Amino acid sequence: MSSPIKLIATDLDGTLLNSLGKISERNMEVLTKAARLGVSIIINTGRMFASAKDFASQLGFHMPLICYNGAMLRGPNGEILSHLTLDMDIARQLLSMFRERGMYVQSYIDDVLFVKDQNEDEAQDYMRFFGVKLHPIGDDIYSPQSAPTKLLSVTDGLEQSHELKEELSRLFGTKLYVTSSNSNFVEMMNPGVNKGRGLTAMANMLTIPMEAVMAIGDGENDIEMLRLSGIGVAMQNAREIVKETANYIAPTNDEDGVAWAIEKFVLS
Repeated sequence: MSSPIKLIATDLDGTLLNSLGKISERNMEVLTKAARLGVSIIINTGRMFASAKDFASQLGFHMPLICYNGAMLRGPNGEILSHLTLDMDIARQLLSMFRERGMYVQSYIDDVLFVKDQNEDEAQDYMRFFGVKLHPIGDDIYSPQSAPTKLLSVTDGLEQSHELKEELSRLFGTKLYVTSSNSNFVEMMNPGVNKGRGLTAMANMLTIPMEAVMAIGDGENDIEMLRLSGIGVAMQNAREIVKETANYIAPTNDEDGVAWAIEKFVLS
């Protein structure tokens, strides 16, 4: 590589976190070693800030966070550095479509997660896995008074997610960024958003060139940051389209793939 790695950007789910949603002791130990060498560590996630900040606290680093796939950048003290929301008209068109079709959708506004009915299976599953508070607001979810940072629909799986993403791309084109952090999520954001752009903006703030950045991820929403970084590492558990983007393949998230990548490209 042309310059030593000065910044490590890691995804959370399926990457830094194991299948139990935990940071392993080995990943924690290796990240701490890298930080002690002066390497900056950033979490770059599709999660909301309220959900991601607990993992930053566990790591114990005073570090910024990239949330909502890059739609919100937060400083080390939680201050908002940048925030891109959906166009209100686009958001209302999307919500109207989901309402007419009876499809599940949840909305993130000012880092608060709104759902129509907290007893819906999708809402309960999301709450259990991500550990975030739900705010049920009934049909008001379809008439937001403030622009959402992100809308998320839960589908029956990869095939339905792919069909929905294709349809949204046809309907909205460049007016919408659509991606997935896992096979049954379809996430909709401002077209200026993706993890790669968020990471580039954060690296610029830290005056670190992108060739000195290593990005590690597993999801479709990680593709842009893997492409733009000096070293892009995909997890073995990633989809093939993500692996094809990466420079290197790490072991799975249950085999401490993040630690492997840091040991190989930073600590060695």
